[in-house]
Amino acid sequence: MTHRISIFRRAMHMLILSSASLFMAATAQANCNFPANIEIPDGSSATEAELVATQSTVKQYMAAVETYLACLEAETKALGPDITEDQIRVHDMKHNAAVDEMEKLASAFNAEIRAFNKKNPSN
Repeated sequence: MTHRISIFRRAMHMLILSSASLFMAATAQANCNFPANIEIPDGSSATEAELVATQSTVKQYMAAVETYLACLEAETKALGPDITEDQIRVHDMKHNAAVDEMEKLASAFNAEIRAFNKKNPSN
């Protein structure tokens, strides 16, 4: 009888630890929120003030994405040595998608700056 209780206690202990680990992983994942997209004005019709304001917004967005990337890294490290290949793959996909978004936004903003400069050669 004592042996059964011991096995039951071990099983319950493992269940509690597994549940706690899953909860912590879910909590860590829930804290990593990708920032909302921002609008970039059309450079051929925007004012210089609009583009300067947008530049500030772009910098804030980039900083927010960097914070997101750091959160992803912390989330992955929190999983420790028991991390699975699927979890690594998901992390890599999220990381790469975030970097791609940063590059796309920078490229789009630069294109609108070029459009503004083309229309307003004196600036």
